[in-house]
Amino acid sequence: MGQRVSDFTLAKQLGVSRSPIRAALALLAGQGLLLHAPGKGYELARAPAGSEEIDHITPPSQVETLYRKLMADRASGALADEVSEAELSVRYGVTRGTLRKTLLRFAAEGLIQRLRGHGWAFTESLVTDEVVTESYQFRLVVECGALRQPNFKVDLHELLNIRAAQEAILQQPAGAVRRDQWFRINAQFHETLTSWSHNRFLVQAVRQQNNLRRMTEYADFERLSGTRIHDACIEHIAILDTLRSGDLEFAEALLRRHIERAGRDLTDDE
Repeated sequence: MGQRVSDFTLAKQLGVSRSPIRAALALLAGQGLLLHAPGKGYELARAPAGSEEIDHITPPSQVETLYRKLMADRASGALADEVSEAELSVRYGVTRGTLRKTLLRFAAEGLIQRLRGHGWAFTESLVTDEVVTESYQFRLVVECGALRQPNFKVDLHELLNIRAAQEAILQQPAGAVRRDQWFRINAQFHETLTSWSHNRFLVQAVRQQNNLRRMTEYADFERLSGTRIHDACIEHIAILDTLRSGDLEFAEALLRRHIERAGRDLTDDE
């Protein structure tokens, strides 16, 4: 503690002006993480506590806020398949610059495609019970099949990291898990297991499914109870521990049961 924090150094490292850096430092000082001495600048007061995530310390940016609104509205059917920048700018009361950055983020995640002019088209997502069921059937084939590939090999470092992420979720109080946090950790689990097959096409298939699931699961998160999240983490950890023991056959059976249960839970709630 007591280490000096230089706005000039940070601005140079991040390639931005000193104004936003100073605003961020003032915000962190307000949270008690930094101390400000007039004429001397800032110095580190304390490190964030284990329960303090950056999303709780700093407010979401305009792009992040708009991203969440667009995601929720598209998932609920409030937005059409094709939209224009002018329409969205008026609807959400944001500048074209903020809107464009947000739409480019959607495009990078494979959720939207650019049309001629200033139009955009949302890509296919899991919007009906039939498509959701087909998605889970596809995942059973791909993800369980990944464990049977001849080059399948567990990466112990990755296993311990994703296991720790599951444990961290279990330590949080019911209702404290955020939707974007849960989607990221859940998707990481399934994608990592598939990556251990060392088959690029299987990995691409799982990534595509994760992109298709993003909007649906974003909208369904409010109906996802803390108990379900807890149970999913317990199942993830059991699969990881079985893989670590080398029992691939039993791990595949556990994974199959986990995916089938998740599919039933989602469609039963419709």
